[in-house]
Amino acid sequence: MINFKEEAEALLPKAIKIRRDFHMHPELSRQEFHTAEVIKTFLEKLGIEVKTDYAGSLPSVVGLLRGKETGSTVALRADMDALQIQEKDEVSYKSQNTGVMHACGHDCHCATLMCAAELLAKHKDELSGNVKFIFEPAEEDIGGAKPMIEKGVLDNPKVEGIFGLHCENVYQTGHIGICSGEMLAASDRLFITFKGKSAHGAYPFKGIDAIMLAAHFLVAVQTMMTREKDPFQTAVVTFGIINGGTARNIVCDEVHLSGICRTLNSENREFVIGQIKKILDGIIVVFGGSYEFERQKSHPALYCDPQMTALLAECAGEVIGKENVEVMPHANMVCDSFAYFTEQVPGAYFWLGTGNKAKGINQNLHNSCFDIDESSMATGIAIEASVAYNFLERKTEKKY
Repeated sequence: MINFKEEAEALLPKAIKIRRDFHMHPELSRQEFHTAEVIKTFLEKLGIEVKTDYAGSLPSVVGLLRGKETGSTVALRADMDALQIQEKDEVSYKSQNTGVMHACGHDCHCATLMCAAELLAKHKDELSGNVKFIFEPAEEDIGGAKPMIEKGVLDNPKVEGIFGLHCENVYQTGHIGICSGEMLAASDRLFITFKGKSAHGAYPFKGIDAIMLAAHFLVAVQTMMTREKDPFQTAVVTFGIINGGTARNIVCDEVHLSGICRTLNSENREFVIGQIKKILDGIIVVFGGSYEFERQKSHPALYCDPQMTALLAECAGEVIGKENVEVMPHANMVCDSFAYFTEQVPGAYFWLGTGNKAKGINQNLHNSCFDIDESSMATGIAIEASVAYNFLERKTEKKY
């Protein structure tokens, strides 16, 4: 019987070393070439089959560990890219790339999965099937999962289940957070331009004020969210940028808005976007002018299969104790491109507790001082290896 916790703890020093290398050399989305090369070399030394062309010209790595027995295939995924943030934390492994930082913990994700791969490779003759290790580029950008799926990353052999994790300082080291069903939001980027007609500020009736068009729209959208959207269907619409006007005494003829829409299912997602379009049309009918609306449809909502989540909870409970497996009270409105994978195959995702209040490690994700309690990676390694191993065992026993 494999002692996943004990073996993961033995791999922790290696995981820390790998993570610190990645942290010191972060790479933006679509530029993760050093990261991908380190991962490729590491997996090949373990005797794992490696392919690097699933994302086309984007850097990606996919390892395939074939078990001794022919059986099903399960996948584990990590993302590789960093963020355009200048690191302010003074640590020995501080980013050496100006203006780029692993402020979302993808360095942790990669190091954890690499060591989980080493643990499973050590026991490949005990695996009742195959394990794919998917290292995804551009998660913070286009979502590398999408082109990888299009190029067949879930085929040959066909993946029947997938698991992923994300570090989170809200959860303390030794704990994880799980959610069955809707877990993370779908994401849309919204870009709106209102076009009016300029005039002297003393004669506003001779123009069409684009600022007023935008103002009516912003109020109408939030009214729609509270009066037309079903209150039991979660959604958030936020406009964080508004630009317009050239002088205090000129009626503005053009205003630009930029925002986001977050929803938890496809039906509500399309409803909200449809209502936004109706509001835009109505405002122009009443006040004149015109508008341009661009919706950039990003990642879908992340749905965790209940059966896969139950397996994850069981395996995690054996590693860290059932009392440390925390069930989320509701979904979270952030997003993750892991959702593209769970649209295709049953999967589950968990928040890996990386916070440590005693050490002062409590910064939020995407913060210029973000860091993790590195000892938490032992938990991630053990759970990823355990859930992959047990998924294959259950498939062989026809329990899934």
